[in-house]
Amino acid sequence: MKSRIRRKYKEKRDQLTEDLVHEYSMKVRKRLYGLQEFLNCDMLFTYISFGNEVDTHEIIRKALSMNKHVYVPRVENKNMSFYRINGFEGLVRSDFGILEPDDRIHLKYTKPLPGFKKVMLLPGLAFDKVGNRIGYGAGYYDRYLGKYPQDEWVKIALAYDFQITDRITVDIYDIPADYIITNDELIICKK
Repeated sequence: MKSRIRRKYKEKRDQLTEDLVHEYSMKVRKRLYGLQEFLNCDMLFTYISFGNEVDTHEIIRKALSMNKHVYVPRVENKNMSFYRINGFEGLVRSDFGILEPDDRIHLKYTKPLPGFKKVMLLPGLAFDKVGNRIGYGAGYYDRYLGKYPQDEWVKIALAYDFQITDRITVDIYDIPADYIITNDELIICKK
């Protein structure tokens, strides 16, 4: 079931033109930049967009210009770790073609820093309005976030309006988003 949903929404997303990705991503960014949780966070954990995902490159630049600590993922032995970056220098392409930090250059995030407000930007292929998501199937973000108390994070999914669906069946280890930001709306999911 999930694999069929993944395929359907990935095909829809892959049909977006470069101009539409740019336009929709700009609308998503504008909503994100107006969100107090983003403005007030000290640490931003974000994916580096790939293909037709909502573009995070400008978000990373903006966060760095606001003196936020920015962390991006690297997959190592089927586990995901986050590394602090100060720009796009020192990033390398993974086997999948995705930019990720070179672990010889960047500092790995290993333990929570008390008192620091953290935001995690989540990628995905489909979302429902209560924050459930279908990612790419490897469970990296759920496993990573599952290592920490959930009240330490504000989890924000970035999506296009057509990626919102009625209901997603979840497993016990799935961690929902607190917010979903699309090109058309801000969806508040947290209870």
